[in-house]
Amino acid sequence: MEVILQQLANFSILIYIVTTMLSMGLNFLPKQFLEPLKDKGLILKSLAANFIILPLITYLILQLIPLPEGLAIGLILMAAGAGSPFMLKIVQLIKADMAFAVGLMIILSLVTLVYLPLMLSFLLPGVSVNPLAIASSLIVLIFLPLIIGTSIKSKYNKLATWIQPIFNQLSSIFIVVVVILYLGLNYQDFLTVFGTGALIAAIIFILAAFTTGYLLGGPSTSTRSVLGMGTAIRNSSAAFVVALANFTYQYEVMAMIIVVYMLSIIFMVIISRILGKEVKNLNKDL
Repeated sequence: MEVILQQLANFSILIYIVTTMLSMGLNFLPKQFLEPLKDKGLILKSLAANFIILPLITYLILQLIPLPEGLAIGLILMAAGAGSPFMLKIVQLIKADMAFAVGLMIILSLVTLVYLPLMLSFLLPGVSVNPLAIASSLIVLIFLPLIIGTSIKSKYNKLATWIQPIFNQLSSIFIVVVVILYLGLNYQDFLTVFGTGALIAAIIFILAAFTTGYLLGGPSTSTRSVLGMGTAIRNSSAAFVVALANFTYQYEVMAMIIVVYMLSIIFMVIISRILGKEVKNLNKDL
């Protein structure tokens, strides 16, 4: 029974990833891919925040708070993957720059496809990782559904508008299923997370990620908020893909991914309420 539930959990992750990326693609036209390229300075800062500074911060965290291998791998996977679709939901709450948010998320997702498999060999010394297998998995599970979704949006806008909420709902349902199944199957590993410095490491990681993005987000409160959220909420889909392909039996890896992801959502919802008031006041002044 446990084996069946484990397979169901892994299958649920795949469904979550594909439905999330399809839902994201169905929301946007291909031309929106180019939207954020207008401000090259801001894009370079965004890339630096997500793919240079945050991995360095993660390295420092792991030096200060040594974690068991599985938990450390989970944190590193989250540090290496950027461009979470959930960021858009948070940005909607604070009514910040949605165009920048869409473009930023797409660019971060595309860079993650190349960055993640190349950098894991450096970020995970001593751990055997197949870059080609990771890249192919990311392309099939993340990039391909994204392209399919945005192609449908471009050619059949009414159909995309009709089916997008369905895939969005499926994505929300399956992330809940994933969390419940992994909590049920691996509750001892999750208790281990709370019994180590992993919880503190995760909180420091999330707050440092948000602060980094916010400080590099330019003079506008709106873009600062977007980059802060975009840096703090990591690409759990990419992390899940790598974990399934390489660390299926290291449950601590999945535990850390879920803990960081859920905590980032909780923290960003709280911060979004504060930022939402600032953005609202700014819009009134304008």
